[in-house]
Amino acid sequence: MNATLSNWLLFLRGADAVVCIPLFVGGVALMLFGWRIWKVCVVLCFVIAGGVLGQEMSGNGGDRLLYSFVGGAIAGTLSYKAAEFAASLLGGLIGTSLALEPLSMLGLTGLSFWLVTLVLLLSFSALSYINRQTVTVFVAAFLGAVLVVSGLSVCVMLSPSTYGYFYRMVIESSFVLPFILLVPTVMSCCYQISNVNRRDTGC
Repeated sequence: MNATLSNWLLFLRGADAVVCIPLFVGGVALMLFGWRIWKVCVVLCFVIAGGVLGQEMSGNGGDRLLYSFVGGAIAGTLSYKAAEFAASLLGGLIGTSLALEPLSMLGLTGLSFWLVTLVLLLSFSALSYINRQTVTVFVAAFLGAVLVVSGLSVCVMLSPSTYGYFYRMVIESSFVLPFILLVPTVMSCCYQISNVNRRDTGC
């Protein structure tokens, strides 16, 4: 996780200042209107996940970019063809990943760990299917928050002094980045859910 975050920060550090504009604007658009383009958000998540998985499968070979591209393309295509199922699976993956940390405290290993993980995945996926509108709103809000924070980070890291401080703060602290992402995500979720309810009631 730290390696992925470190690579992303290094990418933002090397980006031109103008990159912050599309990142920020795109993030705000997702935070405000993501519920209208929820399929795009779901497909984007699976493209990223497929790309990361493909990169991991390539090992340390020289075809990492190719594996990443193929993995992202396959995952994105499958999620587009079955968008509602993909949204439910995405919710299941998010819920299971959040439950794995406290689950690890039980000391489960081997087959018992994987059985409990499978049960959690199926349970969270079923709940996500029932509440898929809420799941897609959360996904859109979180993606928007990531883009907004990334855009602002480009500006913050333009100065070498602020870059060093920001980098250490994000990498070394386990709660700074989650808190920075949590605030805009919750605000966006509340706003988008209110718009969905307004649409459903015809107001």
